[in-house]
Amino acid sequence: MKYIIYTIFFLNSLNATSQADTCFTESEIHAISETLDSLYYIDSVNTHIINTQKTIISQLEQVNYLDSLQLSYHAKQIAILEENIEIYVKREKLLQQKWYQHPAIWFTAGITATLFTGKMIVAVVQ
Repeated sequence: MKYIIYTIFFLNSLNATSQADTCFTESEIHAISETLDSLYYIDSVNTHIINTQKTIISQLEQVNYLDSLQLSYHAKQIAILEENIEIYVKREKLLQQKWYQHPAIWFTAGITATLFTGKMIVAVVQ
């Protein structure tokens, strides 16, 4: 008798703890499967896009670095060219003819010296 009461309580407890059937129909399972497949595909596409963007970002960072190097080299080049201009200006000031080096002055001096020499020779001969 004791066993019968235990079996009745056991069977009763099974009915009390069992839940209502929540199974999906075959079409619902198929729809869920297609949804999951599309989500997996979209995730793989998004992962590919993210990896491509990371690659592009790293390439653009490298281009940015190279551009900044080029700008610094151009700045150095401009500074060197400005120094060259200053050196050329100083050189031109040093190479300009002085007033006593002008050819017209030497030409006039040569003619004057020849005339005086000729007059001296004429004076000595007479």
